[in-house]
Amino acid sequence: MADSPPWFTHPAMSAVFSRGVRTRLGISPNHVSFRVGVLRTHLLTALLAHGAARNLGVPVHVAIRWDDSDGLRRRDEHRSALLHEIRRVARIPTASAESALRQSHRGDRYRRALQRLEDRRVLVTRGGVPCLDVTAVDRWMTARGVSPEALTASATVNKSVPLSPAQRMIPLIRRDGRVLWHLATVVDDIDQRTTLIVRGTDKKDATAVQARLHWALTDGGSAPAHLFLPKLLEKKTPVTRVADLLERGVRPSALRCFLVEPYLTRQQPAAQSTDFPGLVEQLRPVLPRHGDGLLDEPRLASLDRKLSAALAPALARQELDEYCPSAPAHVIEWVVRHHPRPLLQQTRLCRALTEEQIEYESPPDRAEDTWPWLDAWARGAPPGPPPNTVRWVLTGQRDGPRARDLLEVFPSHLVACRLASAAQELSRSNAARNRTSVRSRPSSSRDSNNGNPTVRPVTATRTGA
Repeated sequence: MADSPPWFTHPAMSAVFSRGVRTRLGISPNHVSFRVGVLRTHLLTALLAHGAARNLGVPVHVAIRWDDSDGLRRRDEHRSALLHEIRRVARIPTASAESALRQSHRGDRYRRALQRLEDRRVLVTRGGVPCLDVTAVDRWMTARGVSPEALTASATVNKSVPLSPAQRMIPLIRRDGRVLWHLATVVDDIDQRTTLIVRGTDKKDATAVQARLHWALTDGGSAPAHLFLPKLLEKKTPVTRVADLLERGVRPSALRCFLVEPYLTRQQPAAQSTDFPGLVEQLRPVLPRHGDGLLDEPRLASLDRKLSAALAPALARQELDEYCPSAPAHVIEWVVRHHPRPLLQQTRLCRALTEEQIEYESPPDRAEDTWPWLDAWARGAPPGPPPNTVRWVLTGQRDGPRARDLLEVFPSHLVACRLASAAQELSRSNAARNRTSVRSRPSSSRDSNNGNPTVRPVTATRTGA
């Protein structure tokens, strides 16, 4: 393994040396958020493209392509949310969205490609559906001195793929005129001058079809290099979306590291730069050999906790600012510096420093000691160091920054509001504890045995009861 050559020097990458690394992210706008495994494929596509270009000293270009030919599933309103996850969660630098291809707008281009195939006598119609005649393509290639099987094998970087299609007739257009995947993706790759295609291993059977189709449409042009990734599987139904993880407070930086961890040279989160350029620098030159894996959410949560404690301040500020866009910059800065915790904890503290209404955890012991101390502090004569319970009164949290540090940044106009809210919470908690204590007292077994009624004290639960 250590002596294996870097993947980007594979002969399949020959077109890269002259034209640079050009790849694309095929996005289907059929949901407001990516499946986690799909975002992983997009992120690794971009990282591997940038890593190859960096090592080979050639330009790199990552384009967006909207796979929206299926009008029944297409939702144009989802585009902005998906682009947000590409650029703000995965941090992938891409070409402008305005230059992105939209398959739903390219019907004329696909029809011209069909005509080109028909002119070369490799297109036949079966049941009203235009199909690529694989036998005719193979015969034409052989006559030109090209082995179809060798062409397919030469296009693959890291996997053995079937060298011949399982079917001899490949449908290219639906009966209603909508383009099918094989034709659309090959024509788009030709027009975008794609030199590197990164896919899941579940699509490796398509290589034999698309290598032949590419050759036929370009009069013998070399196919892009194909690189395959293991799948990220899930046991859950419905599957987890990226938005689900973000709503639970998972850091985008932790998610990026988790998704690409097997492809990095270092495995200690504290030592990693988690932004896109830092991940490019840590890519392994030899691809790992691993199979499909399950989405391990406990492992992701563990990684999130470790990274939160060691994240670069600039990136931590950026992530917290996206969760708390209305918070002042100095509050964001203070929380990042004094509370290096998972994002949900930081967000809750940030809101406690800026908003009037907050949620309270259960009160700590001796919480009532806070009121006289804060009264004295407000008069400028605190009786010694602040008790830890000050933190609960001001933020609603039992854990967090030291009370002394918190008082330096806490806005004075919110103190009275917090004292009132905390008093209500403490009163509710004490009342609930008293009710539980009274109702849980056991009955006397002697009273039960002699037939006398059991008498328990009753506490009033409302005024006038």
